Formats: sequence, structure tokens, C-alpha cells
Amino acid sequence: FASECWLRWCWKNLHPLVELVYRPRSSRSTKMSEKYLRQQNLVLLPPEQPKYAPRDWDANNRRQNLFSLEQQALADRVISESDRIIDETKHTTVESKSEVDYRLKERLEDIQFRRDELQQQKKEAHIEEEALKVYKRRTVDAINTLREIAVPLCQKCIVLRETRQGSDLVNDAVDRELRKELDVTEGGIALLEKVLEQCVEQVRRLRATIYLLDRDLADKDRSIKIDAKNLELRPNQMELKVYAGRVPLDPYNATDEEWTMVTNRNIEATAKEINSAQPLRSYIDQLLRQVAEDIRTQVERTNAAFRQRVAEMRYTKVKLENVHKETVRQVNELTRSVTRLEREIAEKEGYVALAQTRLANRSQRPGIELCRDNVYEGLKRELGALRETIAKLDGSLVRSKATLRYLLNTQVMQEEEINLKTESLRIDEVDCITMRESFQFQSF
Repeated sequence: FASECWLRWCWKNLHPLVELVYRPRSSRSTKMSEKYLRQQNLVLLPPEQPKYAPRDWDANNRRQNLFSLEQQALADRVISESDRIIDETKHTTVESKSEVDYRLKERLEDIQFRRDELQQQKKEAHIEEEALKVYKRRTVDAINTLREIAVPLCQKCIVLRETRQGSDLVNDAVDRELRKELDVTEGGIALLEKVLEQCVEQVRRLRATIYLLDRDLADKDRSIKIDAKNLELRPNQMELKVYAGRVPLDPYNATDEEWTMVTNRNIEATAKEINSAQPLRSYIDQLLRQVAEDIRTQVERTNAAFRQRVAEMRYTKVKLENVHKETVRQVNELTRSVTRLEREIAEKEGYVALAQTRLANRSQRPGIELCRDNVYEGLKRELGALRETIAKLDGSLVRSKATLRYLLNTQVMQEEEINLKTESLRIDEVDCITMRESFQFQSF
């Protein structure tokens, strides 16, 4: 390779001189000279280069030795400095790694402590949520019971009592208590519906805080796994390599204070919702007891009004029945009296007919025999007495018949009133009270 380079250099630098010295005069002569040169195997030598003097050579050697010594000294210093830096960096690296490991352990303990607090808050929030769900179900059951049983029962009693007839359709104490019971029941339903909305909203807020706790716990579990894995890493592991990407390795979103503040805020928000849920449960429990007690008290008052009204109705009915019995007895007696009067009038009419027949027969006497003797005077007095007696009997008969008609009308009115009382008793005692007793009102 060196000889080839030398030949190329010679040809490049000496070819013009050779061409000038041996320039042929014709193409033929040129070909002959080139052939001649090839036959003679001539070697072209380069021109002589300028050379150094021996003192320059000696100075150059001394200079190279000094330079080499300086470089060796520099290399020794660099080696010593490198060894010092290696020892120093090794110590610093070990200390840094130990400090980072300690910080990782401390961070793991801190995250674990925060995670335990979050789990405790989550457990308490779940307990409070389940308790609220129980109270929610109690409230819903109470509303359904009142709306589906108590209100229709009260309304049905009101509708049934509206079917009373005559004077029994009165706005009595039972009506007032029934309508008051309906108002109390509907008012209780309104209160329970309002507190049910509060309970549902509180459950929703608890679930929202539990969701935030779950997210925070998931992030902390992942952080624990990552830091635990980082703590187990060693610098001589095979899978480790130096990162050469352009994306920064520290894309931090928050400071440690902000991290602590977020966790504390989640814990405080959960504790706040738990503290809000506990008084709400107490209020719901107290409201359920109060509503049940108010409705139970009003139901008892209504039932007492029913019982009192039934007792009054029964007493009035018995009294009417006794009066009706006496009226029937008097009607029977009047009927018998009318019959006797009619019979007496008929008998008296027979006597009148007898007296008139005697008078008519004696008016057939002849001559002077047709005189007003004692017999005639007796017949006249008898006939007058009979007519006066018949008039008295007729007056008494008329009065008896009129009284009988009045008594019969009174009897009919009494029977109608008794029927009304019987119907009212059936509505209050059989329909309403029996239906109300079938509903056993209990606490919610």
C-alpha cells in the first residue's frame, strides 16, 4: 500500500518533468519513447526533501520527552483526582442512596398511615351509609303504610259516614276527629317525605365522599407499590439502564404540603358528612316516633269518639224502641177503644131504632088514644138521651180515630228513626270500628 502511494505521488509530481524532457515530436516518436522506457525499466526518483539538522533532531527529542513527562504528570494528577472523586462520589452516592432509602421508607410509612386513616374513614362512612339506608327504608315503609293504609282507611270511614240519612247526618265529634286524623296523617306524610329527601341527599353525599376516598386509596396503593418496588431496586440489577429520552422524569403535579392537604381535605370532608349524618339519623328516629305517637294518639281519640258515639246511638235507639213499644201499645188500645165505641154506637143506634119504632107504632093509635101519655114522654126522653149518648160516642170516636192516626204516624216516624239509628250503628260499629280495629298501628 505504501509503495503504491509512493508511485502515485511520483507520477503526479514528476510526470510533467518527464513529459517536458522526453516530449516526443510526433505520435510515432512518442510511442517509441514510451516503449523504450518500458524496455529499460527506468525508476523515477522523487526530488530531495529538505532535512533537519542534528541539533534540531536532539531538541525535538528533548521537547518530546518533556512533553511526555508533563503528560505523564498530568495523567498521574488526573488519576489521583479521579480516584479521589471516585471515592468521594462513591461515599456520596452511598449516602444519597441510604438517605433516599430512608426517605422512601419514611414516605411508605406516611402513605400507609394516611391510607389507614382513609380506610378507617371509609369504614365509618360505609357504616353510616348503611345506617342511613336502614332509616331510609323505615321512612319509606312509614310513608307507604300511612299513604296506602291509614289515609284510605280514614277516608273510607268519612265516606261511609257521609251515607247516613236524616237527622243522623250530623257533624258530630267523630267527624271532627276523623278529619283531624286525616290532617295529622297527611301532615306526618309531608314531614316524612321532606326528611326522606334529606336522607337521600345525605346518602348521595356520603357516596360521593366514599368515591373520593376510593380514588385516593387507589392512588395511595399504587404509590405504595411503586415506592416499595423502588425500595427493592439495586444498582447492579440487569434490567436497569440509563434513561436517554427527552421527556422529563420529574413531572410532579403538587408539593408534599398539597398532597397532605388533599388527603386531610378528604378525611375532613368524610368526617363532616358522617357528623352531619348522625344528627340526621337521630332526627329521623325522633320524627318517626313523634309521627307515630301523634297518629296513634289521634287514632285513639277518634276510636274513643266512635265508642262514645256508638254508646249514645245505642242508648238513643233503645230509648226510641221503648217509646215505640209504648206507642204500639197505645195504638192497640186505641184500636180496641175505637172498636168498642163503634160497637157501642151500633148498639145505641139499635136502641134509637127501637124507640123510634115504638113511637111510630104508637102514632098509629086511633082517636083519643093518640095522646101524650107517660109512655110517650118516656120514649121522647129515651130517644133524646140516646141521641145525646150517640153524639158523645161519635165525638169520642172521632177523637180516638184522630189520635190513632197521629199515633200511627208517630209509630212510623219512630220506626224510621229506629231504622236510621240502626243503619248509623251499623256504619259506625260494624263498618268503621271493625275496619279500624283490623289495622294494628305500630311504631315505624
